Amino acid sequence: MTRQLLASFATWVVVLLGFSMAAALGGGLYEQIVLVPLWSASPPSSFVTIQPGTGVPLQNFWVPVHVVITVSFILSLILNWRRSEARRLLLVSLCSYVVMRAWSFWYFIPEMLAFQRVPLDSPQSVELARRVDSWTFWTSFREPLDLLSFGCCLLALYWLGTSERRIDGPARPELTSARS
Repeated sequence: MTRQLLASFATWVVVLLGFSMAAALGGGLYEQIVLVPLWSASPPSSFVTIQPGTGVPLQNFWVPVHVVITVSFILSLILNWRRSEARRLLLVSLCSYVVMRAWSFWYFIPEMLAFQRVPLDSPQSVELARRVDSWTFWTSFREPLDLLSFGCCLLALYWLGTSERRIDGPARPELTSARS
């Protein structure tokens, strides 16, 4: 594989990472703006929005998105490891993403699965309302982590684009004179 082709492929993997992160950011905003107010409105009867078989199948979106992000991160770091600026930005992006995912695995996912198992006809309780309020409060802090990951990915992509122009060589004279 030529150096230029490998550099181009490495950049396209970061593009894929950026698109998948954009999907995660958009999905998170959609959940925060549309779904969370619906399912948290009057628990447990409002849990119909999130229960398997009656609600939005969240895992059908999140599992594929996070698989693509994970594979893209691995490939992006392997293929761009020698590009120090891109590597630093991708590592910051990865750290933010790992913090968000670890927090999700530790707290958000188990709580969501527990909410999905609550029978819709159960009586309302102060304890359940407190758990829902806590979940909805803390979940808003995941979006900034997603935004940091996405922003660093975009900056890495920008840096890769500028470094590819250096690999390609100087600009063609006719383009240079037109810009002057």
